[in-house]
Amino acid sequence: MAPLLHGESATALPPIPLHSRDWARRAQVRFFEMFLPEDGGLHGITLLHLWMVGRKIYAEVCVLRSSGWGVPATAEMELPAQRYDEGFLDDMLPPVLGKVFMVTTSGTGYALGLDLATASFFTLELPVGVQSNYKLSCAEDSGLYLVSADGFQLSVWLHPMIGDDDGGANWRLVDTFCVHETCTRLVDRYWVPLYNFIAVDFVGDNAEFVILYHPASCIFFYVHLRNRVVEKVYQRPTPTAITPVYGRFHISPVMMTWPPIFPTLNKGHDQEE
Repeated sequence: MAPLLHGESATALPPIPLHSRDWARRAQVRFFEMFLPEDGGLHGITLLHLWMVGRKIYAEVCVLRSSGWGVPATAEMELPAQRYDEGFLDDMLPPVLGKVFMVTTSGTGYALGLDLATASFFTLELPVGVQSNYKLSCAEDSGLYLVSADGFQLSVWLHPMIGDDDGGANWRLVDTFCVHETCTRLVDRYWVPLYNFIAVDFVGDNAEFVILYHPASCIFFYVHLRNRVVEKVYQRPTPTAITPVYGRFHISPVMMTWPPIFPTLNKGHDQEE
């Protein structure tokens, strides 16, 4: 056992319930999430399997209680007729008032929601003009933020939620501004005209900040949405014939105090190199 964990006991969870056979055999899109009670789980650790087969989307919700995993609750929904690829579901938020919201990427004009308590799907209409290139964020006052980009124009929307009401299309524009001048200055000469736009890749809680990707230069930008400060944070290697200019990424920002403060090690315990 590592010195910093000395004296702490480990808790083993019961085996995870088996999911539907379609999950492994026919699913085009698969999501697997586990939510702790403090993340919005249903009075216990909540397990969510979500998958798509053709135009149908399925979900299984299972809650871990003191007696073990409960019986999975299932939901399904048929989506409107159109082409859905494996990137249709792009992102999933932790539960907000018992509801899970998912970012869709097919230009449908809506986000997908799942009510964990009733195991039922619903759709949330997006703000007027928003079809794709957006991300959702949890609001501290029980609601949703949406940050979208059109070219280099950023827009921040707020969707309040009260009780069991998901709010319909009740979006309010909080802020909108252009980052073209700043991004162009930071990019300098390292860009190609073909992909000259910004993609919204990640939004922090309460829409404090957003991570943008500029495919033309392979540069990631950090934007503090309250004061509109834009900073260059990373540049991908120059793309080649086998490395696409624009692809899918998974960004997980980490916040910590600086300088870091470490606890005193327990003497008498061997330390691993």
